[in-house]
Amino acid sequence: MNQSTFRAYDIRGIYPDELNEEIAGRIAGATAKFLNAKKLVMGEDARTSSPALRKAVLEGATKAGCDVYYIGQCTTPLFYFSVNNLGADGGIMVTASHNPPQYNGLKIVGRGGVPIYSGSGLKDIQKLLELDNTSKQAGSVEEISVLNQYLNFLVRESSGKNKRIRFVIDASNGVAPVVLKPLLEKLNLDPVLLNFDIDGNFPNHSPDISKKDNLQQLKNKIIETGADLGFAFDGDADRLTVLDEKGDKLPAEFVVGLLFKAQSGLFRKLKVVYDLRFSKSIKELVGKNGFPSPTGYVYVRGKMEEIGADLGGELAGHFDFKEMNYAESAMLAMLRILNIVASSGKTLSALVEPFKKYVNSGEINIEINQNDSLRSKIMENFKNKYSDGKQNFLDGITVEYPEWWFNARFSNTEPLIRIVVEAGTKELMEQKKEELILEIKKAV
Repeated sequence: MNQSTFRAYDIRGIYPDELNEEIAGRIAGATAKFLNAKKLVMGEDARTSSPALRKAVLEGATKAGCDVYYIGQCTTPLFYFSVNNLGADGGIMVTASHNPPQYNGLKIVGRGGVPIYSGSGLKDIQKLLELDNTSKQAGSVEEISVLNQYLNFLVRESSGKNKRIRFVIDASNGVAPVVLKPLLEKLNLDPVLLNFDIDGNFPNHSPDISKKDNLQQLKNKIIETGADLGFAFDGDADRLTVLDEKGDKLPAEFVVGLLFKAQSGLFRKLKVVYDLRFSKSIKELVGKNGFPSPTGYVYVRGKMEEIGADLGGELAGHFDFKEMNYAESAMLAMLRILNIVASSGKTLSALVEPFKKYVNSGEINIEINQNDSLRSKIMENFKNKYSDGKQNFLDGITVEYPEWWFNARFSNTEPLIRIVVEAGTKELMEQKKEELILEIKKAV
């Protein structure tokens, strides 16, 4: 078995070379054993390998003596909602999220939909693969759906007058339409639809909506139709990217800023957990109601649950809500943004203009060989070179100066170092960006 399929947050690999039916079945049995589960929820995305892996997961879990609620093809947020709604001991979602079609994976959660990741049990599940997890009495499979309950939840939590808004949705040929089609009908909304044919080969563009090229079709349609804004969902619809009326991408932290402002009143402001790489303008906006988190949805969610936060977000486009038991819901974020634009009477670009106080580089990825000695050398060099700045090590290294700041961290999933730089002027940002890149190259 390829040990690299066990990633920081989930299990993922190329099918069938790195992840196949035999491995998936064993993982399902080990998961049932680890969770001491009597009932698990199981769902799948639209990848061509998902039905085969789903069959193996069902067999592995039931052989371990666990009953399974099979909810069929679904979005990952619907999967989380189902685990909570059905009171299950956990669940397994067959998905590789935004990865190319040759990949597949397993997202594992415990009771309450809490993610099982490398720091909370994934390594223990990996160890259990060596054991025979078969039970004397096999479990059963029950096909069930809580889609209607999820739709009612989304409508209830996003009530507003957004019918006059013109918008475009790109489903990326992923599973978003499983929820979006009945949701739009229920709300009597009629957006322009792109790539709503569910196809696990993702024929029109990659489901990675963080990449500019994969948003071009949506941008063109916004401009062509004169829409007020547009939304893109990734393969399993747990991530959301928002484009304004010009087709320009909103940074995820601006989406969080809008959600925070819209739901914060004079006497109560939302408690927000944010990716520590968020723009200084958003950190200033949320003030003492903001709590930084290491990068990664499992960390944002964990911090939210710890402090009872109302809202969470990270740069990758995950938006978490207390109402979802701290899980993400890209569709709830979409509906609330629609309401904000509709009720404001302003364009989306005008609404986020106050957030553009600083010049941000966005995430810059640099490929490196991530051996421990090189990682230590790079971090030590940064620590020494910028010793006169305010430093913290919550995730990698963050150094703040009055006129600029940066964060450098190693990816948990790829051989990359990721840097974000922000400054008061474009000139200073570019200067510091090149300075940091040079420092990394010197170490390599």
